[in-house]
Amino acid sequence: MKKNIFLSSLIFLVSPVSPSCATTAKTSTDELSMLIGTYTEESSSDGIYLFHFNQHTGNAQLVTSAKIGNPSFLTYTRHPDFVYSVSELSNGQAAANATPFDATTEKFGTTRTTLTSTASSGADDPCNIWTNGRFLVTANYSGGSLSAFAISDSGATLKLRQFIRFQKLLDNSVSHIHCARPTPDGKYLLVTDLGNDCIYRFTINSESAADKTAPFLSDQRIVYNGPQGWGPRHFVFSSDNQFIYLINEKGGTIVVFRYVNGNLLPVQHVLAEEVPAHGSADIHLSPDGHFLYASHRLKNDGISIYRVNKANGLIRKVGYQRTARHPRNFALTPNGRFLLVASRDDNCIEVYRRNRRTGLLQNAHQNISLPKPVCIDFFK
Repeated sequence: MKKNIFLSSLIFLVSPVSPSCATTAKTSTDELSMLIGTYTEESSSDGIYLFHFNQHTGNAQLVTSAKIGNPSFLTYTRHPDFVYSVSELSNGQAAANATPFDATTEKFGTTRTTLTSTASSGADDPCNIWTNGRFLVTANYSGGSLSAFAISDSGATLKLRQFIRFQKLLDNSVSHIHCARPTPDGKYLLVTDLGNDCIYRFTINSESAADKTAPFLSDQRIVYNGPQGWGPRHFVFSSDNQFIYLINEKGGTIVVFRYVNGNLLPVQHVLAEEVPAHGSADIHLSPDGHFLYASHRLKNDGISIYRVNKANGLIRKVGYQRTARHPRNFALTPNGRFLLVASRDDNCIEVYRRNRRTGLLQNAHQNISLPKPVCIDFFK
């Protein structure tokens, strides 16, 4: 009963939304589908929410939701239509989830769950997920590990193909895997280890398939050793694939790398936090590649803003936008008009208009209210 009351309030609070239009189809080329992952523990959240978001007006409409436990990171694939998500848990229920999604009717199907955590596996708290359509990889934070699953032809079945545990590199360190993303050429998977202050590189086996035994990932090596205590967390590639921008959670710093044939060559590092809070979180480039944004939590919560020199990759700070509490994840609309911030501890997604000339942000005061949002994913 409590959840029904909450959802009725949610439809009213999202501006502008009414129950009569909450399930209408997208009517404009400016309207995007927006998936939101939330924390469900100690909140009234269902888990995953689907909204329509108009990237011209900044208006949002609630469409539907799916009951998933702690889906703190998610991604949508169109062929087949599935939403893959993690369940970031450490109570023996950590999981990778496959949820069918019909893009025409905009309805979720029945979720199928593959446990990635057992008493012996050490795969607790998966916090990041990536898929190429054939394989799916979760980064398991507390477990200090990667889980690689082969995806069945239907998309519904995930079979654990590889489990890779990382050892501590120093006496006082412990592995915390936070992000796994491929290089633009598709040859390698880069993996951040927040606890060991490094980035690993794996070779992706393009010949590996769901019905074969060949390993999906091989040739593990360290391609970046950062200063102790910095905590590499997330990274993003430039649009021309020549540069990588890394946010360090504990150090509050951004490192700029030149990317050359699987190797990372540091060219710049800057202090990104305005006050030392050790809570930097996410990093993204504007669609035109001219501006870089990074989120910071725990103190002076906000988004730092940088102008990018696209010729040499170097960045220069141009502003800082205060946000609501705990801006863990954020996303930019494909047209670059808006930047949306998932502010976990204020139970809302803030909508900011973005000046495409200066890169600066202005609060549109069109908050989307929902419990504990931590991940945003746009798709058409």
